[in-house]
Amino acid sequence: MISIARLLMQNISEGSITLPFPERQPIEGGYRGLVQNDPDNCTGCGLCAYVCTSSAIKVERTASGFQWSYNPGQCTFCARCVQRCPKHSVSMEGTRPPVYEVRGELNQSYAIRKKKPAAAPAKAESGAVQ
Repeated sequence: MISIARLLMQNISEGSITLPFPERQPIEGGYRGLVQNDPDNCTGCGLCAYVCTSSAIKVERTASGFQWSYNPGQCTFCARCVQRCPKHSVSMEGTRPPVYEVRGELNQSYAIRKKKPAAAPAKAESGAVQ
């Protein structure tokens, strides 16, 4: 049996094993950070919000397009949104989020206008010589 006094002395002599702020442990491979959306590539389909079990992502339709928003405080970092995005506009950062002091400081929101569908190429007339 180890006495409490001996255990305390051992802990004091070995020193602290925690890292002082702002030092951090290195990031391991496959780290899932904050969700990012590329508004230029996003179509507003809403699949990311549909598969988000924690409701961290919301897509609301507006008259001119849609509003995409993300609350990292609700996110479970499961990456379902990244896997389901058909245009691959949703991704996850590979770095730690910045230190923040104000609630909601890391929230993201984009107002994105509807994109006009690409024009179909004109069909060549059947009797025209090419």
